Amino acid sequence: MNEATHAHDDTAHPIDERVQALMDQRLEAARSLADAAHALSSARAALEEAQREYGARFKEAEKAGWDRKELTGPLGLEEPAKAPRQRRAPKARTEPDRKHESTSGGDKQPSS
Repeated sequence: MNEATHAHDDTAHPIDERVQALMDQRLEAARSLADAAHALSSARAALEEAQREYGARFKEAEKAGWDRKELTGPLGLEEPAKAPRQRRAPKARTEPDRKHESTSGGDKQPSS
């Protein structure tokens, strides 16, 4: 029911207030979760950008003559995070499935 179709009168059901309170709590929890999800997404994007920037600067330092061992050893810098490997989706194997379907479906007689 929505406000437009629900007629308010003086004979409200005793459970209405409890149900409304529960609905309000659930709504607030969902809003809070949505806010946290947005903040997490923003933080992940910022982290990825910072990692790319750090990696680029680390490469620049190496090109400028710094050795990786010098940067990570005496200078105490950490190696840039490696970009996660992206895997290709497995190729669909349609031919074996067709063979499997034709052999498994061969036992059934067509109904007439």
